[in-house]
Amino acid sequence: MSDEEVVEEKKSGGKGLVIALLVVVILLLVGVGVLVFMLLGASHDKEAGAADTEVHAEAGHGEEDAAGHGDGHGDGHGEEEGHAKSYSPNYKQFEPPAPETPPSYFIMDKFVVNFNGDGKAKFLAVDLQFMSYYVPVVGPDGEMEHLRPILKNDIQRLLRNQHFNELDKPDGPDHLREEILKVTRKVLEQHNIYPDLLEDVYLTRFVMQ
Repeated sequence: MSDEEVVEEKKSGGKGLVIALLVVVILLLVGVGVLVFMLLGASHDKEAGAADTEVHAEAGHGEEDAAGHGDGHGDGHGEEEGHAKSYSPNYKQFEPPAPETPPSYFIMDKFVVNFNGDGKAKFLAVDLQFMSYYVPVVGPDGEMEHLRPILKNDIQRLLRNQHFNELDKPDGPDHLREEILKVTRKVLEQHNIYPDLLEDVYLTRFVMQ
């Protein structure tokens, strides 16, 4: 082998080594790049998952707040604290009663009317007391006192249309109470008073004879 061939072989061998080293370096760089990309992707996914969890948590609190403190009804009913009621401003607004406020009562005149006795009775006698925690509604100079003539007229008409056989059932008086309360609340609403401020009505006397 001549000296030229030896020199040429050395050059060729050196070039091959350099190419091999370049390939190794490129492969290492590619591997490092892939590893960094994967790590960054995993970190991003964790952050996204944490942010999503936080958003859901905040939404959950918002829903709970809306359920616990928002308006419960679309017709103006709102949250209640104790016996106080919040309602549409379209109705007259009254000072809410304190939680310890006892019930107040509006006493109607005694009712004695002819009714459908079904051959067994001629008269129906009823005494009524309406209950509310709002004194401005049922108090001595309250809203119902001003509406007394209207209430008396509408309740008398209701009583005259009753039937002995229906009232004589075990739940007859309770159904009558419901009807009287419904009629009375209707009168209140017609005069711009929130009807549910009137809680209930009680029959302190109920006689058919």
